[in-house]
Amino acid sequence: MKKIIKFYEFIDNSFSEDELLEMANVTDQTTGIKDVILWIGPNPKSHGKRIKVSNIPNKISSSDCFTITIPKFEIVGDINDKFIDSVKMDKIKEFIIINQKLIEEYSDYKISTKELLDGLIPV
Repeated sequence: MKKIIKFYEFIDNSFSEDELLEMANVTDQTTGIKDVILWIGPNPKSHGKRIKVSNIPNKISSSDCFTITIPKFEIVGDINDKFIDSVKMDKIKEFIIINQKLIEEYSDYKISTKELLDGLIPV
């Protein structure tokens, strides 16, 4: 299940404290995806739209995560496939598809974090 697509070799998959503070971390209470924590933009223009996924159940980890690009679903980084199995990955993609417009608006600074969190639809 480990599918890694390499692109933009200059992109570092870890992220800074400033970037982490700008991104909204979203738990299974909001997403409906058991034990998975996602980070949703805003994103620097150089990175494009993306979300980050923690490789550790129920834990925010800025150093052990991977990125999913939007809208192409390209994977950057290593997936902990003992935790993020194909069922969880499908649910993550479904969540992104259902909420893509809202995620993009947040990534583009068009809506607030509250509007994002209030509008997200779980899977």
